[in-house]
Amino acid sequence: MKGMLGRRRQAARADRVRERQAARRAERPVLEALSLPEDASGRAVRVTALGSARLLVENHLGLAELTDTRVRLATRQGMLAVSGEGLRLTDVRPGALCVTGGIRVIELPAGREAGHD
Repeated sequence: MKGMLGRRRQAARADRVRERQAARRAERPVLEALSLPEDASGRAVRVTALGSARLLVENHLGLAELTDTRVRLATRQGMLAVSGEGLRLTDVRPGALCVTGGIRVIELPAGREAGHD
């Protein structure tokens, strides 16, 4: 009896996963047809630099590292890293936060890098 319940739960969970994947696949053509950017879906990480002292990061998955010289955030595309001096987090809310301080380097998830001197 217990084994059957476990299998039913696994099957139901697998069905939900398949439904979510199908919804994501269907979402991309809609965004393209409407000429909307990919981040309109709310899944892509969005990084907005406000000068060299403030960085807004939206749609991240969580904090991986925090020191006064480095902040690393997990995203769906990989790790995003910010390096500098006197770094701290402000305006922290689910899925979004601000990094403030002397920002020098922003390492983007896809291996791209943006620097500021």
